Amino acid sequence: MQDRKKRLLWTVLAVVLPGPWTPVVVLAYVLDRVADRDRETPCHDGAPPYPPPDPYACVPADRNPYTPTQ
Repeated sequence: MQDRKKRLLWTVLAVVLPGPWTPVVVLAYVLDRVADRDRETPCHDGAPPYPPPDPYACVPADRNPYTPTQ
């Protein structure tokens, strides 16, 4: 919903302002969209979102350590 309101605002600005200002409004709209995408996109540095399993752990990786032992 917020995106639709912003788009409507940019469209109204582009229509209401005189002709020489239209490229400025379009450039501001494009820069605003790029800034929004940068804020929404999580940063990926190539690292997985979780640590790799410990090869020296006492419990096998496929077994749940919280289940009761038999």
